[in-house]
Amino acid sequence: MATLNTKLVLTSTDTGTNALDLTTTDALTVGQPNVDLSRVSIATGSAQALVPSNSLFSYVYINVISGTGSNPWIQVLLGGDAKLKIMVGEFAWLPLYNSQAITAEAQVGACVVEYGYWSRA
Repeated sequence: MATLNTKLVLTSTDTGTNALDLTTTDALTVGQPNVDLSRVSIATGSAQALVPSNSLFSYVYINVISGTGSNPWIQVLLGGDAKLKIMVGEFAWLPLYNSQAITAEAQVGACVVEYGYWSRA
């Protein structure tokens, strides 16, 4: 077993009438199977498996590093259904039930995607 330390920070001075300053942290106990970090290039219109059907509850990180064309993005499918749209420069962190496959499809232009997943121990 291993520890995965997480931290989310959200700050803004102009999203509302009050300043936003939110920080939350957690230490997650994780084990196998996992992919610490990997990158894949996804061509427009093609699908790429990021997480095979996971056997355990998992934590998933997806970040669209770069892309070609005008405003490229990826469509993320959970269990075959489109659920997320992630633009270049955006990321997602998902606590994911078991028995879910994650596939990404590049839209508008090819995208380089960084991803990782860790199983809850």
